[in-house]
Parts: sequence; structure tokens; C-alpha cells
Amino acid sequence: MASNMQEKDKTVIVPPSGAGGAAADDKTRFAQDGLRVTLLNDGAQLGEPHFFPDSFRAGRAADNDIAIPLTIVSRLHLEVKRQADGWWLYDRSANGVYINGQRVGQQLRLELPALLQLGDSACFLRLEAPATPGSVPPPKPTVQPPGRATATAPTTKLGSARTAPSRKGNTTSAEKLSREQLRERLLAESAAQDAGEYTLMVRALIHEDRSKRRRSYRKIIWGTAALLVLAIGLLIYQHQMLSNAHQLAIAMFYDIKTLDVNLSQAEVRLEDHMAILETAIQETRGEKLIAERAKLEEERLRLAKEREKLNNMRVKYQQYVQEANSLKLRFPGKKSYEEQLILKVARHFGESELEAPPEFVKEVRRYIGYWQNSPRFINAMQRMETNGYAPVILGALQKENLPVGFMYLPLQESNYNSQAIGPQTRYGIAKGAWQFLASTGQEYGLKPGPRAGSREYDPLDQRFDFNKATVAGAKYLKHIYSTEAQASGLLVMAGYNYGHNRVKGLIKKMPDNPRERNFWKFIQRYKIPQETYDYVFYIVAAAVISEDPKHFGFKFKPPIE
Repeated sequence: MASNMQEKDKTVIVPPSGAGGAAADDKTRFAQDGLRVTLLNDGAQLGEPHFFPDSFRAGRAADNDIAIPLTIVSRLHLEVKRQADGWWLYDRSANGVYINGQRVGQQLRLELPALLQLGDSACFLRLEAPATPGSVPPPKPTVQPPGRATATAPTTKLGSARTAPSRKGNTTSAEKLSREQLRERLLAESAAQDAGEYTLMVRALIHEDRSKRRRSYRKIIWGTAALLVLAIGLLIYQHQMLSNAHQLAIAMFYDIKTLDVNLSQAEVRLEDHMAILETAIQETRGEKLIAERAKLEEERLRLAKEREKLNNMRVKYQQYVQEANSLKLRFPGKKSYEEQLILKVARHFGESELEAPPEFVKEVRRYIGYWQNSPRFINAMQRMETNGYAPVILGALQKENLPVGFMYLPLQESNYNSQAIGPQTRYGIAKGAWQFLASTGQEYGLKPGPRAGSREYDPLDQRFDFNKATVAGAKYLKHIYSTEAQASGLLVMAGYNYGHNRVKGLIKKMPDNPRERNFWKFIQRYKIPQETYDYVFYIVAAAVISEDPKHFGFKFKPPIE
């Protein structure tokens, strides 16, 4: 930078007339009444001093009298002009001019000698009246960065005739030190023996600044540590609260399921008694039987009120789960929305969403993809809508107080084809939309036709009557739901597909309570056939899609809506 300054130094100072004794080519002789300006950077002098008789300008631009190529320096940083009452400083910068750590105003009358700091930098201009022959040179002004307190090291007052005490053998001045040497002298742990007053003062400022920074850093570190401890405490508290909320919600869920199982069993027994009683009344017309029927009607009303209470408990449970989930950190998006739909459908089927295996959501997504890539699903939904099957199925399911998601079971059985005929098996031939075997259909009120043993359509076979078959299907589902399945909707589906008698044996080996007897535990304990596994997940995936068909790329209206 010193070489640049020398190259750009445009000042050619000529002694005033009458000075005499000067060589004609001496361009650096100083006039006795001008101003000597020395550029300092990090305490080191850059180049030779400049002399200005009347005024000068300093700044980053090359057209200044003193050009200083630093970004913190403005293009025109300052002007110094000679007025009748002395030298005046004019601040033209954005970053300011400082004297003794204080920023000057727009203009200031200077007291010489003066040390001008350009912004918050290590660049200074030292302004002095040139020495006359035989006079004592003025002391060098002290450096004080802006906003810093005066160092406790000894300093020399501006304007004082006393100079800093010299040290024996001290022949090295700050002006002759390199940047690295100066840094070493100022930042070393202990001061050099030949350090002057100026060096000691700057070292004191540096160490004071270091102490302040250390204290500031300690505050920041302790503050950050306190916030970190608080954040960890909140996370632990939130985790504990979430864990407690989940445990309470799970306990509430299985209490509801236990009541559901008890009510369902009572409703099945009541309907069986009512059917037997109605047959007896038609045959005998006995007064006692009619009175008994009235009692059963009262019991039916009581069960309906209990069912209403159970439904209210389900609503409260869902609110409780939503409050518990609000403690979890969730990021809204497509995956999060689909996960909520999947767990909602699982809950409606009577499965604990809070205990769903991690791979359950992933598996349902996989089967949704199968439906999206096959025309079977959309064709079946169009057939159901065209034939008006949805109200028939929903009515039968609601009468039996069953999850409405079971309406997609005949989709997987027959694509809602009321004339569907299954393959020949050792148990017989399944027929109709609900694919009843002749023996199972007859058990639930469906009369098989004369062609029950052949793979033919038979209009006399009630399994082909969609309305009657739907009523029978709902009753069959209610029986599985209220007995061995323990109100586990997914386990009901497995039982319906796997065979009522075959799955019963496996289910009875499990503990007889809803908490232990559910689909999650069933698939962990037993390896079920792939056909049954597909069957359950295809129905669940269809129910999820029907919650929001548009989201999954389908254009049909949600049937349950």
C-alpha cells in the first residue's frame, strides 16, 4: 500500500518565497506554516509524510490528494481546510472520522497535533504543524479506537511539550516494523523490554478488548447452554406427556372395544330371541309370548341407548387422540395427509391406530398403488353406483352397528357382481356378490337353489339376490365381529375370507380380550395365506381411497359421503 501511495502522491511542495537555502530540485522541503500529514496503518507509517499549505482531501477515489484503497474508506472521506482561525476538518464519509475514540460531527476545528481515524479501521492520518529549526518536535498523538475507554497505560497529552521517555538501546520504531513484527509485539503475552509508551498503550487496549470479548463470549456460551438445557427439558417433558397421553388413549380405546363387544353380543342374542319369538307367536298367538315380545322391545331400546353412549365415547376418544397427536412434531404434506387417512380408516375398523405397526401405513400405500394401476377398482365402483348398491349395503351395516368400511368387502369378493360364481372347492361353490357357500348362506337365511352344486346361475338361489345377500352378509359379519374377532374389523375380514370355521380355531388360541385379540397380534403370531393378506389390505386400501378419491387420482363420488 505504501508503494501505491507514493505513486499516487500528487503533492509537490515548494518552500514559500524568501525561505532560501533550498536546492531547486528539492520537492520535499516543508514550508514553515503548512500542515504535515502522515498515513499510518496498524501503527506503521506508510510512505513519506505529505505537506499541504492550505487544504487536502483524503478518500478511496484516485483523484484525492491522499488516496487510500480500503473498502471501509469512502470515495471522499474527509477534507481539511485552512481558515482564518485555524485548520478545520470536514467529514464527508458514511463510516465517520474519529478522534480519541469519539466520532466528530460534520465539521470540527482541529487542535494540532491530531490523529484522525478513518471509520472503524486501523487506518489513521497524523496531522502536525511542521517543525521549525531549533524547535522541539510536537509529541505524537495517541491512538484510541472508537467507543473504547482510555487505556491505563501512560499516555502523552495532545499539545504537551513532554515526549515519551526513551529506552537505552531502543533503535527500533513502530514505523520501521513489518506488519508481522508489529502484530507479534502487540499480541504477545508479555511486552518487549524495548516497548515504548505508544506500544504499551495499544497493548493495554488490545488486552482490555480481549477481556471484554471473553466476558461477552462467556455470557453467550452460558446463555446458549441455558437455552439448550431448557429445550432438552421441554423435549423430555413433551415426550413424557405424549407417552402418558398415548397410554391413556390406548386404555380408553380398549375400554370402548370391550363395551362394543358386549353390546354386539347382547344385540345378537336379542335378535336371535326375537326371531324365535316371532316364529312362536305366528304359530300359537299366545298372550304370554306377546308380552315377552314387549319386554324384548324394551331391551332393544335400552341397547340402542347404550349404543348411543358408546358412539359418544368414540367421539371423545377421537378428540383425545387429536389432542395427543398435537404434541407430536408433524410436517404437513402429501405423506402426512395419507398417513392420517390410513390410520383413520384403521380406527373405524376397530383397530388401535396408536399401536399400528410401522410397516402398516407403508403396506396400505402399496396396495393403493395396485388399485391405481388396475381398472378393476374404478369399474367395480361404477357398477355399484349404477345399480344403487351403496345405500343397500350401508343400510344393512348400520342396522347391525358395524363399521361402514365393510361395504368394500363385496368389492374384493366379486367386484359388486351379483351374479358372480366362484370356483369349485371341497366346501362347495361360492355364489353372488357376497360369495356365500350354500351352507353358510342357509345358516343366515339364504335359500340355495336346485343348481347350488353346479357352476351355473340360478334365479331361485337367494345368494344371487343382492338385497337379501347383503342382509345375510351383514349378519354374518356381525357374528364374527361380536365373537371370536372381538370387534377387530381387520380380523373379521380375515375370518370372512379364510373361512369361518378355519379361522375360529386360530383365533380361539389367542387371549380372549380385545387388547390381545386383534389383527396386529394375529399377523405377528400366525403366518396367514397370501390370499388372505392381500384380501385384507385391498379392502383397507379401497376404504382409504374412498375417503378422498380425487387425492388418489379417481373421479367417483365417495360412497359414504
